[in-house]
Amino acid sequence: MSIDRTYKATPASAVRTVPAKRRNGKLQSCEPCRKRKLSCDHIIPSCSRCLRRGHPQSCYYHPAPMTRQSDTMTRQSDAMLLTPSVSSLSSPGATTTPVTLTTISTAASQQILRISTPKPLQSQGPATRAESVPPSGRVQEILSVPSAGILMESAFAPRTVGYLGEITSAAVVAEVNSSLGIPTHDGLIEPPKDRLTEDYIRNGVEVLEFLQDIEKIRNLLSPWFKFGDGFMLYRPLYEIWLEGLAPVLQDYSDGKGLESLAAAIWCNTQRSLTCNKNTTLQEWASAATGDQLRWETIGLLLSIIGLLSASLPPWDTVFKGSYDRDELMHTTLKLVEICIDLSKRSGTRNELLLCLLYERTVIISGIQGDTSSEVWESYSGVCDVAFLLGLHLDSRANSQTPFFLAELRARVFNVIFSMDKFQGTFLGRPPRLSYRYCSVPFPKDITDAEMLLPWPELQARLAQLDANGGWSTSGSVGRCGWRRAWSTRHELREDVLEVVIGVRNIDLEASINSIRAREKQASDTFPPFCRGLDPEDLLTRLKRDPTLHVPGRGVEWRPVDLLCFLSMHFGIRHTDFLLERAIFNKTKCDSSRMIASAKALLNLVLKAHQIRDFLYEFQLDFTDMLAFYAVPVAGALAIEMLKRDQLNDPCDTFPRSETLQQLSVLVPALEAVRPDEGNYKLCTMGLNAIRKVLDQLLSKPAGRPIAIDGHHGHAFEDPQFGVGIGNDADFLQWLGNVDFDTNGWLDSL
Repeated sequence: MSIDRTYKATPASAVRTVPAKRRNGKLQSCEPCRKRKLSCDHIIPSCSRCLRRGHPQSCYYHPAPMTRQSDTMTRQSDAMLLTPSVSSLSSPGATTTPVTLTTISTAASQQILRISTPKPLQSQGPATRAESVPPSGRVQEILSVPSAGILMESAFAPRTVGYLGEITSAAVVAEVNSSLGIPTHDGLIEPPKDRLTEDYIRNGVEVLEFLQDIEKIRNLLSPWFKFGDGFMLYRPLYEIWLEGLAPVLQDYSDGKGLESLAAAIWCNTQRSLTCNKNTTLQEWASAATGDQLRWETIGLLLSIIGLLSASLPPWDTVFKGSYDRDELMHTTLKLVEICIDLSKRSGTRNELLLCLLYERTVIISGIQGDTSSEVWESYSGVCDVAFLLGLHLDSRANSQTPFFLAELRARVFNVIFSMDKFQGTFLGRPPRLSYRYCSVPFPKDITDAEMLLPWPELQARLAQLDANGGWSTSGSVGRCGWRRAWSTRHELREDVLEVVIGVRNIDLEASINSIRAREKQASDTFPPFCRGLDPEDLLTRLKRDPTLHVPGRGVEWRPVDLLCFLSMHFGIRHTDFLLERAIFNKTKCDSSRMIASAKALLNLVLKAHQIRDFLYEFQLDFTDMLAFYAVPVAGALAIEMLKRDQLNDPCDTFPRSETLQQLSVLVPALEAVRPDEGNYKLCTMGLNAIRKVLDQLLSKPAGRPIAIDGHHGHAFEDPQFGVGIGNDADFLQWLGNVDFDTNGWLDSL
C-alpha cells in the first residue's frame, strides 16, 4: 500500500517571528545576529542588520535557541523513515519474517507516528528561516515555552479542529496577529489521533471479509447504478471506487493479507484528501481507492448496499444469493458503523465521512423507523460535521477549489438542510439547522455524467443553463434538477415549523399569509416541464400509459422522476394541511378548510399507491409516504367524522361517504406494510386507530342527537379541546385506546 513519506520543508509563512525576552529581561536577538554574536535592534518582522545584508527572509526569533537534538535521536528519526512501506508487509517475497497481527500493528503504529510527526528539518545554514527551524523531535517542547505572551505556532501544518466563527477567541488572536504583521495559522490544533490497535485491525478485517467475493458485491450494487444520478455523491465516484477496490482485494486474499490491508487502509485514511483547482473528478476519486483505499470509501460502497436492501422488495432477484433482505440490511449497517468508527479514530473529517454519516442515518431509519432515537442522534452527528467543515457558509469553496468539489459541497449541504426540515416536521421538534445562520446553496441542474466533461465543455454547459434561468431543457431530468426545484421551499418549511410548534407569540394571520404568498412564488419558479402540471392527472395518465413522456423533454417518465415530482407536491399539500390545522387548533374556527386540505393530501397519497407497481423499486419510500402523510391526515379526518357522528347535525355538509371510502382504501394499504419496514409500527398504530373508527361508524346504530347549546356552540369548540393530544402520535395512541361505546370519550377531549 502506497504511503507517502515525503515531508516538504516548512514554508516561511509557517514560522512565527516573535521578539521574546530572555531570562535576564533583555530582548532576544534574531537567529542570524545571535549566531554571529552581533547586536540586534529587535525590529520585526526583520531587523535592520538583516535588511542591510539583503537576507530579511532569514531573520526570525527562535523561541528556545539553546535547545538542540542529540545525534543519536537524529539518527533514530532518520532510521524510522527507512521502515518498509505497508505494502511490503504483505507483498509476496518482500520479507522472510512471518507477518503477524502484532508485527503489523507495531509497524502501522510506527507509520502513524511518522505521518502525524513531520520529518526532522535539519539545519543547513542561515540562508532561509525554514532551514533554521529546530528538529521536529523538539518542536512540541519548544512550542510549550511562552514567548512575550504571544501565542506560538507550530513549525509544521497540523490537523486543525475545524471551522471556528469570527467571534471566537482564536479569531480575535488571529486579528491581533494580523495587525502586527504576524502570519496566522489555519486553526487550533486537534488532539493527537488514536494509534492502530489489534481491535481496530480485527474490526477492519471483519469489513474486508464481507467484500472478499467482489462479484457478489458487483451484483448487489448493479441495480443502484441503473437508477441514474447519485443522491448525494456523484455516481461515477462509486464506479471508480469499486473498480479500484477489486484488484486490491485480490492482492490481499489470505487472512494475514487482510490484516496487512486493514493496517494500510488505516494509514491511508489518516492522510487528508488534497486537491487544487486543476484536479479532476476522476483524479479525486482515484485518490481514495486502489493503493490509496480509505475506510470512508469502503463504508460508502457498503452503505449503497444497505440503502438498496431497504428500498427493494424481499422477492427481488438481488436477494437470491447468500443474504436475505433483513440480514443484509443489518449486516451492512454494522459494517458501516465500523468504517465510521475507524475513520473517526484515524482523525478523518471530510466530505466523504459526512456523506457516510448521512447514509448511516438513512439505513437506521429504514430498519428502526424515523421515530427511533438512534436516527435523531445519528443525524445530530451529520449536522455537527457539516458545521465543523464550514459547509454552512458561502466560503465552503475558494479559488483553489475545483468546480466538481464546490458543487459537491453545495449538493451535500442542500440535502442535509432539507433532511433537517423533514425531521423537524415529522417529529415535531425544532430544526437544528436554521437558514438564519446558514447559506443554503441551490445546486446546479447538472447530471453526474456531465460532471465528467472536460472543463471547456462543462463551462459551455453552465453558460447554457444560465441562459435558461438555471434549468436544463432537454433529456432526462437529473437529481439535482429536482433538488433545485425543491430548494425554494427550505426556508418556507422552517417558517411553517415556527408557526406550528413555535412557542413565541406571533401574528398568526400575517405569518400564514406571508408563507402562502412565498409558496406561490416558489411554485412559479418550478422548471418549465413541471410548472402547472397536476400530479393527480399525471398519475391517472401514467396508469394508462407507463411510457408517457416528460413534457418538452423527449424522454419517458422514469420511476425516480415520478417519485421526486410527487415528493414536491406531497410537501406542498402537507404544508397547507399543517397551516390549516394550526389555525384550527389555535383559533377554534370552522374546520372545513382543514378538512379540505387533509382530503387533498390523502387523495394524492392513495392515487400514488395505485401505481405502486411502477415504483416497485422504491418500496421504502411508499412506506414513508403512508407514515408521513397518510396516517396524520387520516387521523384528523377520523376524529372529525367521530365528532359529527356524535353531534348528528342534519345541516352538516361534511363529505362523510367520500371520507369513509378514502379511509377504507387506506386500510389495505397500511395492512400491506411489512413488519421489517422501519416505520411499520407507526403504520400499524394508524391502522388500528382507523379500523376502530370505521367499526364505530359503520356498525353503530343511529344515535340520538346531542343537544347543542346555541350560546356555547359545539362542544368541540371548547378551549380545552385537543389538550393532551397535540401531536399525531399522541392522537393515534388515544384514538386506539378510546372506548366509543359510551359518550364519556367526549369528556377526554
